[in-house]
Amino acid sequence: MRYSFDLRRELPLGIDIGTSKLRMTFARAHETGVCVEAATSRDREHGFDDDWLCAMIEEMRDDLGARTRSCAMALTSQEATVDLLSLPNLSYRDRTAAAHIEAQRRHSDGQRRLIRLFSTGRSGAYLLVTAPLASIELRKTMAARAGLRLVSLSVEGLTWNRFASQDVSVVDVGVESTRIHGSRNGTPTVEVFPIGGKAVTMEMAGALGIDERVAEKRKRILGLSGVGERLLASLVEWICERLEKTDGNRPTGVMLVGNGSRLPELHRLLAERLSQRTWRTACSQLERSRYPEDIRRAAFADWALSIALTSSAAGTL
Repeated sequence: MRYSFDLRRELPLGIDIGTSKLRMTFARAHETGVCVEAATSRDREHGFDDDWLCAMIEEMRDDLGARTRSCAMALTSQEATVDLLSLPNLSYRDRTAAAHIEAQRRHSDGQRRLIRLFSTGRSGAYLLVTAPLASIELRKTMAARAGLRLVSLSVEGLTWNRFASQDVSVVDVGVESTRIHGSRNGTPTVEVFPIGGKAVTMEMAGALGIDERVAEKRKRILGLSGVGERLLASLVEWICERLEKTDGNRPTGVMLVGNGSRLPELHRLLAERLSQRTWRTACSQLERSRYPEDIRRAAFADWALSIALTSSAAGTL
């Protein structure tokens, strides 16, 4: 499929508001596709509120040298829901009414949710997407306070499915938990395990009798070095069990993302156990950038969602 671009058009900034980090990607649309111009991040300490986030977003935009004041964000899988809904041949008005009835049946707060219905391309099959109005308003207000306009608000699972393709499972190792994003019959799926990078850091801090911050720094530089292996083994086992499940939509590839995914031991253990899988460790948007190869490889897992957001806002992947 070919796309038409305005030469070097600035795309909306992709903003990933994570638990431990705030990430932003600035990209342009070229004739050859989307190209990352620059990306940056800020560590997000506990206690930093919305005022800090707004100030950092404005500062990061200036650091990237972007002129655009448009941005793209995503709602998490805890906030928004995406379900497959089968409907007979109905008019647009009747489909919309049916979607609202079904959403209110599934969610006790249905009256306080935005409800949208999207075609899957298959006859009678639709995606029912719902999200709390308060979460949407929070993103819009945050962008406005940072001097930006929110032009694209996606759902994390849908963004990953478009970015990674439906035959790739996205394993997101976050601070508090690990999520596996996949797709079943065109509908995003997510499975959650309550162990993330922080649990490994805390176990390391307790075993070595050091401060949590020191343990986190040690983990980033040296890896586990024999400490925290019990929790890591549990995490690897859970990931492999889910990815080894055999069904009609078994994915062929894996994309490992999130700040906690950069542990070398995690890569090694997963690669040994899932040796038949294809590991996606880069994307064309970042490969077209001016960053050297070592930075592209090291930073991909951290920047992936913000890159996916700016690409999705452009309608090109």
